[in-house]
Amino acid sequence: MNTVSFYFAKDYDPLLLKEIVEKIIADHGGYQRLFAKGKKVVIKPNLVMKKKPEGGATTHPALLEAVLLCLLPHTRDITVAECSGGLNTEALMKGVYRETGIEEVCQKHGIPIHYQMNAAEVFPPEPISCRKLEVLDIFTTADVFINLAKMKTHSLTTVTGAAKNLYGVIPGLRKVEHHANNPKVDDFAKLICDINKALPPTLSIVDGILGMEKDGPTGGAPKWAYGLLGGVNPYAIDEAMCRFMGIDSKLSPIQECAKKHGLFDGEYNLTGDSMEDHLPTPFILPDSQKPNLLRDFLGMYNGKLSRFLAPKPKIKKSLCIGCGECARLCPKKTITVKNGKAKIHHKNCIRCWCCQEMCPKKAVLTHSNPIMKLT
Repeated sequence: MNTVSFYFAKDYDPLLLKEIVEKIIADHGGYQRLFAKGKKVVIKPNLVMKKKPEGGATTHPALLEAVLLCLLPHTRDITVAECSGGLNTEALMKGVYRETGIEEVCQKHGIPIHYQMNAAEVFPPEPISCRKLEVLDIFTTADVFINLAKMKTHSLTTVTGAAKNLYGVIPGLRKVEHHANNPKVDDFAKLICDINKALPPTLSIVDGILGMEKDGPTGGAPKWAYGLLGGVNPYAIDEAMCRFMGIDSKLSPIQECAKKHGLFDGEYNLTGDSMEDHLPTPFILPDSQKPNLLRDFLGMYNGKLSRFLAPKPKIKKSLCIGCGECARLCPKKTITVKNGKAKIHHKNCIRCWCCQEMCPKKAVLTHSNPIMKLT
């Protein structure tokens, strides 16, 4: 059975977090099993966009520092790599690393950051939907892959944790192409599972000390929850994460896909601190994912009627600055900018919520059909 570590963490003190990371490593076989001496290590945080750590959208730099403090006595061959949303050039990624606090930690410990967006092909074993994927080449050269995810709600996938964090290995605008080619959330979940098949992490740790609720993964509200989860199977970690967040894992299409295709049987053992003694108040779901009897009856994304009733993104003009980021990243090119304001043309909108995710001003809101408000 899969083992998942849970530990209470009262703050982001790197020395406190180092003790917890040491425990997580010990829980899952220790250094000898996970990180044989001399192996090449690549660490992937969640840096979805240019945000400060206190926003709750990105992996906190103190957690990265704790991991480095654990690993540096064993190896110096460590690289940090990530591909945030949108067009990624070296200059843009440097801004992301700087704003999120990750650059400062890497410079402090002499750890290189991988800025290049060169792609390499990988082939998921027994693929669910994708026989071939292009990922950042640095991940294909790693002996040890450490996945530092963030605990958040998500407007498309309900929650995002260990498994969803691997979407960041897809370089640049290829993410946009994948959204366009997988417009239904169930198809997108299959893609995430295939990425995890192709590049299974050696160890995943979910930063839930400060998470995000409501319209995550970037437009929601920061939420202090004071928990760290870790393990080897990302789906087992995310199952425990859903429990910690007070969210039914059946609402996660990624979890349901993993169970359907035999990647996770739904069972896990918790070790470490008592989760029940440290449960936060339940995370508030994104407006796009809140349960609705009529919507559930019709089937959210099946048929013209359910599509008509489904929540959709809407621009709040008073907040929009006309930067065009949403229009540039829209997979179906349904957004235009005119007279300094963005407009969504909903006829071809696939409700991937990329516009909401990447808006720097939280100007993309969730609009519910008035009929749904009556149920």
